[in-house]
This record gives sequence, C-alpha cells and structure tokens, in this order.
Amino acid sequence: MKEEDRKLWTNRIKNHRASGLTAVKWAEENNISVHKLRYYINKFNKEKKQESKESKWISIVPEKPIVENKSESALKVIIENVIIEVTSGFNEDTFQSIISILSKC
Repeated sequence: MKEEDRKLWTNRIKNHRASGLTAVKWAEENNISVHKLRYYINKFNKEKKQESKESKWISIVPEKPIVENKSESALKVIIENVIIEVTSGFNEDTFQSIISILSKC
C-alpha cells in the first residue's frame, strides 16, 4: 500500500471515529463505500495486532562487568519468547529490574 493511501485511510478512520456516527452514516455523508471503510479498519487493526505480537528487544547494560563462570551451568528462565540465563553469583537487583521491565512489555 502506498504511504499516501495509508495516510488518507488513517485520517478517514480517525474522522469516522471522532464523528460518533455509525460507519454506514459516516460513509454515506462522505461519499465513501462503507465496505471500503470497514475493510481498512479491519486491515489496520490486524496489522496493529500483529505488530504487538512481534518480539521486542530491550538492551540492558549492567553497571559492573559480568564475569562468566563456565564451570557451572546457568539457570534459564523462559517467559514466552524471552530467555534469561541466570548464573551463580548473579545480582538480585539486576534480575528484579529485568523481570520488572519484561512485565511492562
């Protein structure tokens, strides 16, 4: 879809929603097919829903350098599609911060 068409339909949908009118009435008053209006509303809603399902990455930089201990295996915490590896001697405050950040996503 061309960017100008996307902007046009985005504005039309915003105007429809702000009007308080039914889709049929708004489309009739604006000489637009109600079927096209509903098509683009559904299309944009599906795109928005798909975007929210996609993985989002957050960069976390520790204040102190982390020294890896290769002799022990790490505990893996898996939350949906996110994997957090916790090794012995981990910083509890950092771990709690990571969990807090992930819970907001």
